[in-house]
Amino acid sequence: IFIGWFIGGGVVLNGSLFPGRTGYAGAVGPLPVPGPGGIPGRFQQLIRSASIYILERAVQGSGCDPRQMWESPDDWTGIESHVEDWIEAIAGDVALAIVSAVSIIDFEAVVVDGAFPASVRTRLVSRVRERVQDFDRQGLSPFTVAEGSIGSGARAIGGACLPLLANFARDRDVLFKEAP
Repeated sequence: IFIGWFIGGGVVLNGSLFPGRTGYAGAVGPLPVPGPGGIPGRFQQLIRSASIYILERAVQGSGCDPRQMWESPDDWTGIESHVEDWIEAIAGDVALAIVSAVSIIDFEAVVVDGAFPASVRTRLVSRVRERVQDFDRQGLSPFTVAEGSIGSGARAIGGACLPLLANFARDRDVLFKEAP
């Protein structure tokens, strides 16, 4: 799962990127989650609750300048109070998405990364792990919620590397193999 302006993701099965029938496998943004206020029967897409644009709107709504988020993606100290509220607000929905995905495909791990400082990622992943424990996971194999390590550069790296690998590499799955 990658949380950027919008939340998204990808699926790796048996060491290979699985694109799905139309290339959108792992696009977690459209997953339904409880809507604002937790009103029974009201749902919204995960993209509307667990994306960075939600944090930006909160920062802007409080009269602060959200440009720091984009100009200094590794230092969000000026918006820290908003970040804590945002982490708390999205952790449950991200945990719901993870448990839902694991219940369909027996994933060993789900990696959570995003376009934010490493300290934010660490706190978010910790909170998501806590929220995963809130779910009844009976019938599911144990799985790990792992912290990513690429951060803000992930989209650029993927955008540059994946087309090259797909068109020119002998081994298209080289990115997903462990180093010897």
